[in-house]
Amino acid sequence: MYNIGRIVNKNKKMTAEYDEMQKLVRGRGYMYAFYTVLIFEALMCVLSMGVELPAEQSVIHFVAIIVGVTLHACYCIWHNAYVGLNMNLKRYVIIMAVVSVFNLWVAFTAWREGELFSDGMFRAQTINLLCGLMFAVIGVVGLVKMIIGREEDA
Repeated sequence: MYNIGRIVNKNKKMTAEYDEMQKLVRGRGYMYAFYTVLIFEALMCVLSMGVELPAEQSVIHFVAIIVGVTLHACYCIWHNAYVGLNMNLKRYVIIMAVVSVFNLWVAFTAWREGELFSDGMFRAQTINLLCGLMFAVIGVVGLVKMIIGREEDA
């Protein structure tokens, strides 16, 4: 299987390269994401003690992952630490758009067949919807950052 890193990196390496400032920002982003996931999971533990949440357990825990990943990505985008020095941004955006559309299509199909939400609960197929929305949010934040960057350069 071909590694996505080899496709999006200009030098065909599997991993992105970051300068020192980007590494520091990414570390701070990881910290914020970690504590966000920790707080979210603690809140879900407390809520689940007295209330039956309207989602399968896998969906509830995956929401925590999605929130953490989205927070980290958006924080890094906003602080110019998301795109590595050796990355081809155009290829990366295309791949993320394809992943987003694919996940949203799978979620739409599950919704149409009544498998996304049934018996008053969000089912495992909701994870595709969450992934699609996550990539869409990250894309919008990236687009806004690009627009703001162009206005600042002008």
